[in-house]
Amino acid sequence: ALTDSPVLQYIIRPKSRTFAKIFPMPNFWKVEALAWLFAFVFCILVLGPIYLKTGLYYHFYLQNATSILVFLTFARIIFLLRYTPYARSRYVRFALIALAIPLFMYQLDNLYDFQRFMDEEGTIAFFKESFRPDDYNFGKFIRYQFVFFSVASLVSIAAMPIRMVISFWRTTNTAQSV
Repeated sequence: ALTDSPVLQYIIRPKSRTFAKIFPMPNFWKVEALAWLFAFVFCILVLGPIYLKTGLYYHFYLQNATSILVFLTFARIIFLLRYTPYARSRYVRFALIALAIPLFMYQLDNLYDFQRFMDEEGTIAFFKESFRPDDYNFGKFIRYQFVFFSVASLVSIAAMPIRMVISFWRTTNTAQSV
């Protein structure tokens, strides 16, 4: 029957059953592995067309992949820290605070290098073999996605120490919050 659905049971009688009993959370390590797999697949989906169009003339693959992975991972940790396997580990949270400063400087340096390259060479440098009119729009895509992921990773890196300090405060003052 329709009323036997776990979702409807939760809506009809929310006090008799908790959401965690109806939908048990899978193992945190499995979720972590899936999140990393999603980040790598997303990175390949973004960088794949660039590689197919420009080949090895695009010199920013490592920097771009780092920006994408840092943004996706740090944003996930900032908003979903409670569901990570290291949510209560003081060492990991302290390492994330300490890692923020050098990682921020690295990402900022990558963004400056890319901007300098774009100012000096332009998008035509990515298309050495042939530059067709439709390559201009693809060059704009390359520039916009690099700047987007670099700035997004810088924002998430800057927010990470604030989130970790909040997490330290919550675990010190309350037993169940992270």
